[in-house]
This record gives sequence, C-alpha cells and structure tokens, in this order.
Amino acid sequence: MLDSLRLLLAQVLALVQTRLELFTTELSAEVQRAVRVLVLAFVALLFGALGLLMLAVTLIVAVWEQHRLLASALVTLVFLGVAALAIWQAWRAVTRGPRLLEATLEELRRDRDALVAARDQARDHARDPGST
Repeated sequence: MLDSLRLLLAQVLALVQTRLELFTTELSAEVQRAVRVLVLAFVALLFGALGLLMLAVTLIVAVWEQHRLLASALVTLVFLGVAALAIWQAWRAVTRGPRLLEATLEELRRDRDALVAARDQARDHARDPGST
C-alpha cells in the first residue's frame, strides 16, 4: 500500500513537472512574440506617422494659395479614417486571438479527466475486485 502511494506521488510530481515545463515554455514564447510585435508596431507607427505628416504638409503647401482649408480638412479626415480602421482591426485581433496558455490548459484538462477516470476505475475495482 505504501509503495502504491509512493508510486502515485512520483507520477503526480512528474505530471506537475511536465505541465510546469510546458507552461514556462509557452509563456516564454508568448512574451517573446509580444515584445517583437510591440517593437515592430512602434517602429511602423513612428515612421508611418512621420511619412504621413510629411505627405500632409507637402499637400497643404502645394495647394496653399487655392484650397488650403479644403486640403487641411481632407488630410485630417483621411488620418482619422485610417486611425479608426486601425483601432477596429486591433480590436478584432485581440478579441479573436488564441487564449493565453491554451495548450497548457488543454493538457491540464486531459490530466484531470484521466485522473477522474483512474479514480473511478479504482473505486469500481475496490467494490468488485473479482470483475477484472
């Protein structure tokens, strides 16, 4: 009986260790991906904004004498439209993305189901030892 308990404890500890390793691996990958995305997004936003600003200034200066107010209004509307589109796309990406640590949670669900099945099987075996 004591050997069975030790064996069960060793198996549970091995299971926990494996799941923690999966958790740390998955978390590390998510952190690396998030940092990379944030850096690239910052660079893209910075240079995109500078480019659009220079384009807007160039456009307004080019039509300064004839339609400076119209050009300024159109540039502003385009900027706001692009910003709204970007916000909408970002919201969709966040809400439709995979859940954090999804693989770890799925493995833990499988482990729980296996332990419940083993417990039920042991309980059934204890009630009727001759039915095996």
